[in-house]
Amino acid sequence: MNENRSSSILGFWFQIPVRRRWRITLFSAAILLVLVVLWAARSVLGLYLIGFLLAYILTPVVRATEQGFHWLAAKSHLRFLHRIARSAGIVIGYLILLGAIAGFVALVIPVVVREAEQLWAARDIIWFQVSTWGARVIEMYDRLPPQVRLQIDAGMRNLTSIATTAVQQALRGTFSAISYTAGVVLAIIVVPFWTFFLLRDYETIREGVYHFLPAVLRDDVRSILQMLDHTIGSYLRGQVILMLTIGAMQTLALTLLGVDYALLLGVLAGLLEVIPNVGPTVAAVPAIFVALMHSPGLALLTAGAANLIQNIENAWIAPRVLGSSLGLHPVVMMAVLVVGTEIGGLPGLLLAPILTAMLRDLFHYLTCRFADTPCSSEEALARVLAREPFTVQL
Repeated sequence: MNENRSSSILGFWFQIPVRRRWRITLFSAAILLVLVVLWAARSVLGLYLIGFLLAYILTPVVRATEQGFHWLAAKSHLRFLHRIARSAGIVIGYLILLGAIAGFVALVIPVVVREAEQLWAARDIIWFQVSTWGARVIEMYDRLPPQVRLQIDAGMRNLTSIATTAVQQALRGTFSAISYTAGVVLAIIVVPFWTFFLLRDYETIREGVYHFLPAVLRDDVRSILQMLDHTIGSYLRGQVILMLTIGAMQTLALTLLGVDYALLLGVLAGLLEVIPNVGPTVAAVPAIFVALMHSPGLALLTAGAANLIQNIENAWIAPRVLGSSLGLHPVVMMAVLVVGTEIGGLPGLLLAPILTAMLRDLFHYLTCRFADTPCSSEEALARVLAREPFTVQL
């Protein structure tokens, strides 16, 4: 049976005209070569990924500035403004980004460093308070029924395994980066320019990629890339806004409660917001421990404030900031985070939600295209972007 199948495949292949077989072979070899090169250079591609994500974040600023230059050119009849509109928008976007980084470094970093030093100096006091609290928790734990303690032990072992895997993957990535220092340094120098040209010539690059593809694939590739661009771009820009918002809210809440190191803990909460669902809970733990230095009542108030902020985020902020960019249910999100950590460690933990959403949208698009009554590429794209429910027909 396998021999008949192989002979039929070879027969189909040799029925293709010779010149077309050569074109297919050349195209496949080119794709394979690109994949091999990317895999060989994977140690420094992370920085280019950062540049790619930076381009997504800066795109709204660049477009708004570009439109402003075109409007100014139309009003003033200065044609050269049309020619420099895109480049000027990118330069202004870079200046805004550098200004934000400089402001953060000048205003926030010194305070965070000072609070981190104070927190480290008070480590013995914190450890004493945590140990006292931990002894009480252990005493309460010993009073629980054996079945409940077995379930808690199993859950803690799973949590410890996930955390250990994430740390190991992060350390392994760090050592790999150190071993490729020259490539990393070169990438740091090149990436800002690479991002500039990516922003400036995005349309030209995209059209070049389309023309490189076979004509039968161009419409689908165009729709799929537009679909992924919408998901990635909206999610990243929304995530940055969400991180800033939650960090500010956490800092304000801790300051009003009188918890020490409020800015440091607020910055930590903003950074951990990148981990959906789990990040806010993890960020609340050190804040509660610090509050426990003063009194259990303040720790309880801190926990209540963290819970209130998370509820406000889930009910009001996240739906409006992130919208339906991912559309993953929290139950699915939790499972995706565990699977992502098991497969890819810390990078897998961070990338799992967005990759899951991208694969889901791609699957939805292909089911529309391969249905018994197939949709056009434009109609399939519209259905995916509208988040229409779909069923699998076999």
